[in-house]
Amino acid sequence: MPQKIMLCRLVWAEEYKSKKEKIFAGNMSYPATHEFAVEQLNFADEKGSVFGFVENRGQNVKLENLGANPADESIDGVTIVFCAVDKLSMNLRVVGWYENAIVFRELQPAKKGSIRGDWEYYFQASSVDAHLVPATERDLEVPRKIRRIDRGFIGQRNIFYPAGNPNYERFLQNFDLVRRGAQPNGTGETDQTAFQEGQRASREASYFARNAGLVKAAKHHHGTTCQGCGFNFADVYGDIGEDYVEVHHKRPIAGGEVRVSTVHDVDVLCANCHRMVHRREIPLTLKELRALIASQRARRKRA
Repeated sequence: MPQKIMLCRLVWAEEYKSKKEKIFAGNMSYPATHEFAVEQLNFADEKGSVFGFVENRGQNVKLENLGANPADESIDGVTIVFCAVDKLSMNLRVVGWYENAIVFRELQPAKKGSIRGDWEYYFQASSVDAHLVPATERDLEVPRKIRRIDRGFIGQRNIFYPAGNPNYERFLQNFDLVRRGAQPNGTGETDQTAFQEGQRASREASYFARNAGLVKAAKHHHGTTCQGCGFNFADVYGDIGEDYVEVHHKRPIAGGEVRVSTVHDVDVLCANCHRMVHRREIPLTLKELRALIASQRARRKRA
């Protein structure tokens, strides 16, 4: 994992390629008031380059945190991870990143004839090193400060340096999976499979978060005992497990797909069975899951 890495919080946008694009500013007051943000052009291709901005309250970037000398005006070879607050979940999610970027200490004026006009920038990278995550696939969450007493997290600051921070160790590992997923030759099959499982499960969880009524109806229709293995949370954990079970969509939730669902489109599963059905590229059906469990139980009896 590269040590020259920085985390930059932006407004939420779909493409970051137009000054006219709609944005969600979250708690960022200036963009919310004026309905625009200079980072709206962070992924706009200009003759093979991209020029990036992050709101830094007019301050210079502390290049020393990236290993630069105090006299340096820029540093190259930096990975810049862009994140934004998702309007639906209000979670902070990775929206894209630059590889091998140049980071400037001071704001740079736009090039003559640039689509940026008078919009300045802090970062420059090759367009091939600019990776935008499609809005429906922004599943990787960024740890952040929640309570006032929390320390060592990105808080109100829009620039943060996560390398070497124990609070971001897992995040950086997961981000590395995302990075290597964009570079197939460097992707380990086991890691990539685990990441894809997480992506699918995250999309499914997000889908049901938006459809709480379907979850309630599914529990009423199917009950709260796992349809795969027969596990019941309340039987094992008592009151804390009452009315708990996970809901699984029989058909994969594809990024951006919109469908009308009923209780007949879902199963109710315990956490273990739910994770197992997602171990396949095409999730196991309930029939396949039950057959697998029955086969293993029969094998143990014969042993």
